[in-house]
Amino acid sequence: MITPLILGKGRSGHAIAKSLASLAVMQPELKLQSPVWLERGASLLTERKKFPHPILCIANPHGLHEKAILEAEQAQFDAILCEKPACVNSDQIQRLKLVKTPTAIFHVFRQTWGIQTLKQMLDENHFGELISIEGRYWQSSAAERALISKEHGSKTWKDDPKISGEFDTFIDIGTHWIDAVAFLYGSMPSKILGFKSYVNSDSPHRDSHVQLSMDFQNQGRAFGSISKTIHGATNHFEINLIGSKMTATWQALSPDEILIGEGRDRRILTRKKSDLGSMQAPFHGMGWIEGYIEIASRLLNEVYLKKKSSYPTLQNNLDVLSAMFETKWQ
Repeated sequence: MITPLILGKGRSGHAIAKSLASLAVMQPELKLQSPVWLERGASLLTERKKFPHPILCIANPHGLHEKAILEAEQAQFDAILCEKPACVNSDQIQRLKLVKTPTAIFHVFRQTWGIQTLKQMLDENHFGELISIEGRYWQSSAAERALISKEHGSKTWKDDPKISGEFDTFIDIGTHWIDAVAFLYGSMPSKILGFKSYVNSDSPHRDSHVQLSMDFQNQGRAFGSISKTIHGATNHFEINLIGSKMTATWQALSPDEILIGEGRDRRILTRKKSDLGSMQAPFHGMGWIEGYIEIASRLLNEVYLKKKSSYPTLQNNLDVLSAMFETKWQ
């Protein structure tokens, strides 16, 4: 019986718990038990000894992920599920490169039907010559706090660079967008140029708006607008593939549709399969929780049922972060 131990009781921790509950219903053969919520500062070695087959689910502050991963490996957990990013600086990357425990990173957008379908279309050369991948990831949290004086300036763990790292928007949500683009290209960016704004920021180190230009050697380019200070934004994740034969747009807010452009014509490619995430019928999914379910399923099936699969691994995330930490800021 597999027992998930969850470290972190915030929004991400509850998203993990919900995804595991769904997975327990969908795949009873995994014998997933109800999650155990770990108290802050709990000994992972002590907790690991209480269960025959424990997995660690990491959802605490970003800067503490590296320590938890290393301790989980030392305690010999069967597997690790971790929120992105796996770490917040280059020194932590070097230490995490030695980790052997099967570890999945919750880059949930990559495992959605939309991104997976775009990748398949790229591999089948539907776009012709790929000119660029462009898009955005817009949120409004910084903008909202700036308009509400009683909230603006109130401190959270993200205001402490020791546990949040030296970035906010760039590392917190930018890593999602860069991971998706790198997955589509099938390689890491060779160069990233960036611009940062701190307008509406709660702390001096917390970038609120980022613009990125990325080179992928001879494969193409990418341009992204990543922000937490777009007034009126929801959780707007968007990818546009621009090719010589067609363009395609996928938005997380319409997860089962891809808008296709060919010449002056437009059409919508709709999802017809229910083989990802919660496996519910198209247009009856669970939003961004789908990615959590899919990644957890793939890792656990690989570790316990020996079904080889692909998912965002720790090494994938370290490669993305290595490229991000080399960004040249303008």
